[in-house]
Amino acid sequence: MSNVKTVACLGAALTALFVVLAGPAPAQEYRNSTEHFEALKRAAKGGMKVAWDKLPDWTGIWTRAPGAGLKFDPAQPSLQQTTAQLTSEFARKHKEKLERVAKGIEWDPISNCIPPGYPRWLTEPFLREFALRPEQTLLINEMVNDIRRIYTDGRGHTPEDEAYPLWNGDSIGFWDADSLVIHTTQLMGGQYQRSQPDYTDQVETVERWRKVDDNIIEAEVTIYDPPALVKPWRVVQRYSRVTTPGLRIRSWVCEENANNEVFQTKEGATQHVLPGPGAGPIMRNKAEE
Repeated sequence: MSNVKTVACLGAALTALFVVLAGPAPAQEYRNSTEHFEALKRAAKGGMKVAWDKLPDWTGIWTRAPGAGLKFDPAQPSLQQTTAQLTSEFARKHKEKLERVAKGIEWDPISNCIPPGYPRWLTEPFLREFALRPEQTLLINEMVNDIRRIYTDGRGHTPEDEAYPLWNGDSIGFWDADSLVIHTTQLMGGQYQRSQPDYTDQVETVERWRKVDDNIIEAEVTIYDPPALVKPWRVVQRYSRVTTPGLRIRSWVCEENANNEVFQTKEGATQHVLPGPGAGPIMRNKAEE
């Protein structure tokens, strides 16, 4: 073989080796979340079927890492700023939201006992627990008793003819060594957090969760939402171990919230009204009048 052919073959071999070592391409190179998730699954050779004694140890009580506050991306300079590259329509909507907030006009669905929803779930405060089983993982948030179920038994997403939008969507995943990779679809629209941009009901995500040391669990999240995002938005969330001895997660009863209304009818009966979806915008418009 000539020297030229030898160099060419060596170059091709090194290129192939680099591709294998580098793994899947960066998230922004995928056309959608499904392509991203499937690429990660191929790289993990289909994902592991983890036995009980091989599951990572995520026991304990956890909370969002200090310093992040309510910022959806901890790297944001402030709550009012975002690292997302928004489409012109959603950049305008975010600007209008901040202008209302500056006037003291803000409506948050959770004030009316509407679930936070996901992806917002990632940034909610207070305590968390993570329950791992071979066939599914429960990601539990104390706030409004909010639980995400991640199925790792090999099933696919709910078929389209049976699917409908859910607060936390439909999540499937697999284990890649000690990392849990998750694909979430079938979500409702919402907002990433107070003073943060909105997302649509086309939002989907790919997550990689892993315990980086004894006291930190990290979630790398890539968000796909074509109507709202110019390109996928990648954020890294961290959850810190809470070391308070004997700490318990308590039941959260939103109906006790003071934002609900109690009044008397003309007949003297006491009525308790729990506003449902749609009440918020009406209440906000009244405030603007």
